[in-house]
Amino acid sequence: MLGVVDLGASAIRLLVAQHRPGEHPEILEEASRAMLLGRDTFSTGRIGAATMDASIRALAGFKEVMDGYGVTRVCAVATSAVREASNAEMFLDRIRVRVGLNVDVIDGSEESRLTYVAVRDRLAEHPALKAACTLLMEVGGGSVDVTRLSRGAPVQAGVYPLGSVRMRQRLGSWKGSHEQRVRLLSAQVANVIGDIVDEITVTGSTFAVALGGDMRFVASRVAASDEAVVEMSREAFLAFVADLVKLDEGQVAERYQLSPVAAETLLPAMLVYRTLIEQSGAATIVVPDVSLRDGVLLDLAGAAAGPSDFAPHVLASAASLGTRYRYDALHAGAVARLSTRLFDLLASEHGMGPRDRLLLEVAALLHDIGLFVSLRGHHKHSLYLLQASEIFGLSRDDMQIVGNIARYHRRGTPQKSHPEFMRLDRDERVRVTKLAAMLRVANALDAEHEQKVADISLQEQDTSWIIELTGQGDLTMERLASAFRADLLVDVFGRQIQFRGAGAGA
Repeated sequence: MLGVVDLGASAIRLLVAQHRPGEHPEILEEASRAMLLGRDTFSTGRIGAATMDASIRALAGFKEVMDGYGVTRVCAVATSAVREASNAEMFLDRIRVRVGLNVDVIDGSEESRLTYVAVRDRLAEHPALKAACTLLMEVGGGSVDVTRLSRGAPVQAGVYPLGSVRMRQRLGSWKGSHEQRVRLLSAQVANVIGDIVDEITVTGSTFAVALGGDMRFVASRVAASDEAVVEMSREAFLAFVADLVKLDEGQVAERYQLSPVAAETLLPAMLVYRTLIEQSGAATIVVPDVSLRDGVLLDLAGAAAGPSDFAPHVLASAASLGTRYRYDALHAGAVARLSTRLFDLLASEHGMGPRDRLLLEVAALLHDIGLFVSLRGHHKHSLYLLQASEIFGLSRDDMQIVGNIARYHRRGTPQKSHPEFMRLDRDERVRVTKLAAMLRVANALDAEHEQKVADISLQEQDTSWIIELTGQGDLTMERLASAFRADLLVDVFGRQIQFRGAGAGA
């Protein structure tokens, strides 16, 4: 038996499922308790005592339900409302002590991945996952999650502070006409959507896949259907929102028989969806009855894709980021290929796994994006850009590691005087140092950006390694540059290194 608990901005929710090996998990029970964690966090920056107590009571009730089913594996996650609270650690500690639940605070990138896992499972054969461009979106209480899919593969993704509860709280106790409220909410939407379209290509979409309770409610009204996957036309959706905008919260609650909380969040959410759908140009809106929780459940059951399966999606997203910063794709590809080749050749020496290989490949693809800022010190600019960027399938911690690997592709090696390097824990510093050592050599092997080195091989000779280069033309420059940039590799592995290949004196 499996249990999933989700602490969102507007509610705490539970899934209980039965899972037999080799089968899809079967949901046995779902429960939800309205809990406006976001109301506290987005207005005061912390979770209030009353909200804490109410949350703990709700979670204790969920724990009893799970115990009654004999749940043996539980995954509890929290998103933006807890992530941004200044007293989040104390809140999570009280949950652990009082309820016996360990809650994972996941970052935006992990939210995107888990949401995609759920959508891919539900829409496996749907045309939306076969189209050249589909926009996947979910407006939650604290944020909007936007992912661009190409043939079902995520190539751009981001999570932005534009949730329905957050928008509502930004108005605070402001009093004014309904028309003025709509204008203020629309201004908030326009500001953040501007940032989204700068980072994610939303135009040219054939389908818009829209998630979230608010959108499921609207789809049930527009399409008069409660199927697991509902479709509606762009025109029908826009017409519904045009009518909705005319109603204040009391009128919304009365007309649609909604609770006051649901009535408060419906309009802000629809203003975000409307703007994104208008920008996307999508003719058809697909609304599957899935959520972040379904993705967490699939992960817990082992039915979701593993790291190796997601690697192409991660690399596609990395390439999209590189394009944004006008990287040299041919050079980046060559360095990534040679970096991973060196990683494979040294497998018995470094003791790292597939996830580390993927982080190296991403760092190699993006090591030069700092040139977008300035030629001078571009390795440092690469670090800062990567730390501030999101790549589908990589966590914030992953991006810190990727940024540090890229930072050392040239010039100095890791030092205790480098604050960004020292912010990593000991094990992470060791990983960065090993992977950066390989990147430095791989980058030097394409020193002239001409992709002359086709492959490398490694031979052991006493206490030395001989790295043989094969390729086209004179590889003298590549051998000399590699020998110069092998300093960190020598320090890490304690071997003298020689480079041999075509060219004078080879």
